[in-house]
Amino acid sequence: MTTLITGGTGFIGAEIVKMLLARGEGPIHVAHRSGNLGRLVDVEDQLVLHQFDLADPESIDRVMADVAPDQLFHFGAILTGPGEQDPQALLEANASGFMRIIEAARQAGTRQMIFASSIGTYGRDLGGGPIDDLSLQRPNTAYGVTKVFGENLGAYYRSKYGLDFRGLRYPSIVGPGVTTWSVAQYTSWMIEKSALGEPFEVWTAPESVIALMYYRDAARAAIELADAPLESIRSMNYLVDGPQPTPTAGELADAVRRQLPEADITFDTESESSRPRTSIRIDDSAARNEWGWQPSYDVDAMVSALIEEVT
Repeated sequence: MTTLITGGTGFIGAEIVKMLLARGEGPIHVAHRSGNLGRLVDVEDQLVLHQFDLADPESIDRVMADVAPDQLFHFGAILTGPGEQDPQALLEANASGFMRIIEAARQAGTRQMIFASSIGTYGRDLGGGPIDDLSLQRPNTAYGVTKVFGENLGAYYRSKYGLDFRGLRYPSIVGPGVTTWSVAQYTSWMIEKSALGEPFEVWTAPESVIALMYYRDAARAAIELADAPLESIRSMNYLVDGPQPTPTAGELADAVRRQLPEADITFDTESESSRPRTSIRIDDSAARNEWGWQPSYDVDAMVSALIEEVT
């Protein structure tokens, strides 16, 4: 089986690559734009690399025709932070690029497509309870809009052309080396900065809640979703969650202090009224019931693993 991963040098994509190689698959085709192979330097000799840009239709068509993958993990995208600075570029890559790549996949005879979506497909009118796979999707960012578009176009290609399309609505992903700011990024930086002995001020209230998942669990979820029998896939686009109950920002800080008692974590309470106050919990029972999703990392294990990785 030939596997292609777009965004394969990125945060989750690189971990998918490593997990697939570890179980004996390969060579793995990796499509990337940045040229930064830092996350894959130790397995570079087992990869087939392709220069790729979602804003360049010719590069999409060329890579898809050359590789003709049986399986496509589509994890390439412009994220929320830079996307809100240049929404037209985000729309070109995440919407037009998605439309181009799924059609190229159809023409190449691709059997299965795994799509990285996001809880950013929600956003407005969440109410007080947890969101689930049937909650109304009303995104308030261009990034969220394009992810809803991808989910729905994928569903159309599934029904119209028989492409085995499956999507994951990821929460905030916790892991090392993230440089792009987002509202939820305190979940990683709180741990990483503390591990490096640096102070960190959280820009949201201690009682704020946002669902989170360790990046290795995120990669494993993509592979397990891809492996699940076709007859098990009923919901098609799935919320997946990490530790439950979801810790508040304050509880996450406490978990860091349990392992790093000298951690200097503070909350910006003086300007709290102008800061994001999030309350996003997830009900991912569809993923758990339909294909057996279970996270491996609870809060303490996630904190411990990230501290180990960055020190």
